Amino acid sequence: MTASNSQRLEQTISAIAALDLTPIKFKAMRQEDGYGWTPEHADRMELAYKRYLTLHAKYPDLMLAPDQDVDHFWHLHILDTRKYAADCEATFGYFLHHYPYFGLRGEDDAKALQSAFEMTQALYAREFGESSAGQATWCGAESAQGQAAWCGADGPAKQAAWCGADAPQQKAAWCGAEGISPKTAAWCGAEGASSKHAAWCGAEGPKAPHAAWCGAEVKGTAA
Repeated sequence: MTASNSQRLEQTISAIAALDLTPIKFKAMRQEDGYGWTPEHADRMELAYKRYLTLHAKYPDLMLAPDQDVDHFWHLHILDTRKYAADCEATFGYFLHHYPYFGLRGEDDAKALQSAFEMTQALYAREFGESSAGQATWCGAESAQGQAAWCGADGPAKQAAWCGADAPQQKAAWCGAEGISPKTAAWCGAEGASSKHAAWCGAEGPKAPHAAWCGAEVKGTAA
């Protein structure tokens, strides 16, 4: 990236961080015609949405797919048409379009959406150190492929856990009722379930129902 491109990116990211999304949160918190969110959840989703926009700025050529509540926040922003158009111009310099049919056009499209979602969550975790729900449990650098592993009830797939660049392939691990793989406990980490670097989670984990633990490089607490 050239110096000028890097400077433009930093300016875009700063503009995203400075967006006033108070009206969007106000609408999201309304029971009558919003989502009935609590103020705390609205604040979390504001941050997650700004981070999602930041991913668009940093990876403009990728097909990104947010989790459900971030997408809901985006929808409300778009519905304020004048503000959304002005905010897009102030941040990206162009109108950031939303394509609402992604994943609905057959089995292959649904798989493409799932792949885009997983990639988006991986980028989010790598860039910001947590899931977009902001309540994930983390393992350290010695998990699969030297990248962080996360798990817990509030992960991007609700109860899913995974780690490493190869997720959801050989070195990936998944768990929980909403996970991608079987509905039993899963582990992650290149050295296997018995390793000091393994990470566990899910209702049938090795400790107790809903327990989660990580190895020596723990960065967070169990979810």
